Amino acid sequence: MVLVVMWAVGVAALVLSAIQLLGYRQAMLGRERLGRVQARWAARGGVEYTIAVMASHTETPVPDDAKAMIREMAYVSYSRFEVAGRFIASYDIQHHTEGQGWQGPMDEHSKININAAANDPRLLAAIPDMTPDVVDAIRDWVDADDEVRTLGAERDYYQYLTPPYEPRNGAFRSLGELELVAGIWPEHLRGEDWNLNNRLDGAEDDGDRTWPPDEPDQELDAAWSGLLTAHSVRGGPALSGLERLWLRTATAEQLQLRLGVNEQVAQALVTFGNDRKNRLDQLLTTSLRQPETAGDSEQPGMTRGNSRQQGAARTGSQSSGPIPLLTPDQLRAVFAETTMDDPGVRMPGKLNINTVSEDLLRRILVGKEHLADEIVFLRNRPNGITSMVDLGLEIPALRDDTGTLEYLAQIMDTFSTVYTITSRGRSAGGGIEAEIIAVVDRSTLPVKILQYREQ
Repeated sequence: MVLVVMWAVGVAALVLSAIQLLGYRQAMLGRERLGRVQARWAARGGVEYTIAVMASHTETPVPDDAKAMIREMAYVSYSRFEVAGRFIASYDIQHHTEGQGWQGPMDEHSKININAAANDPRLLAAIPDMTPDVVDAIRDWVDADDEVRTLGAERDYYQYLTPPYEPRNGAFRSLGELELVAGIWPEHLRGEDWNLNNRLDGAEDDGDRTWPPDEPDQELDAAWSGLLTAHSVRGGPALSGLERLWLRTATAEQLQLRLGVNEQVAQALVTFGNDRKNRLDQLLTTSLRQPETAGDSEQPGMTRGNSRQQGAARTGSQSSGPIPLLTPDQLRAVFAETTMDDPGVRMPGKLNINTVSEDLLRRILVGKEHLADEIVFLRNRPNGITSMVDLGLEIPALRDDTGTLEYLAQIMDTFSTVYTITSRGRSAGGGIEAEIIAVVDRSTLPVKILQYREQ
């Protein structure tokens, strides 16, 4: 009888232990799931908070401070969440560039848009290790025809691969698509940033211990992914917060009200905008004047393109005499409030002259690195460079080099519309982490999420 009782007690103890172990495991799984939920929504909170800052600065910009939004996004790049005074989770938003970590999202306009570079050999030449065969292959990938360039690749090449696939024959839609182009390997594009999250992760700074191979130097070598983007776009509201005036369709009355110019200058701008050959950057080096007579087709101090512009101004206004030159403030307003780009077409974004890396700026200005140094000095002011007009006004060497000044205005601007937010949430209990990477476009309101992934 005693043996039976002891046997029953032993079985009961085993059952109780099993129940306790099962309960413990269930509790652990529950805490882990709760931690994952807390971390995920903390990361999402960081994304939403940053989007709210972008929307606010899009609706009510700070015209005289090109860095205002950057500072505010850095300010909200970390936060803690509490319930009833108890800390439950936090998030932080960072990106790594120029050898160090920065608070806030990655500015996609600090990189060259690959779709713009495909049509500009000078931009492709600024990318290190960009060989001629890769340049031709990139240009073949985006052009609409099937004619193979000298060292390029078209449909026939890609159809013989395993598995076969079609070239885009159009604009790149993501940076990862570059890996499909002939001659480009993941190592070229990703470098140490194998997960393309713009952050220096532990596995990317431990040498050969874990994948990917890297140098344990506390710096992220992102290779081409740190220099190229496919997401940046032109456009967005003017610095007044209003919709930009398209010079092709704007009326003289609209220009007078928005820019503070007189009727003659407004009419000359309308005529200038109606000429499809004209570009806004030409106004940095070309005087907007109306000569009194047809014989005044060339006036002292005027640069190329003036004869066309003067003739246009002559036909666009009935009054005689020269139209006064735009004052610096009026010229800034023209760049801030108007556009020559069709607002119905999403064009590849320009580089932001305030955030492009010093190294990339010098590569673009190869042979004229002294100009890059002048630009870096100018943008290091607390409010940065607020208008491309300031380059010609405050850098004498650029004022004399009109070709470089115009080119910089063609490929650069002073604001950005697209950012990549890499928000990492962390639960307070088990230290569980979740990461959200969102590419966000503020060129229209409400702000759009172009790409979203969690890891």
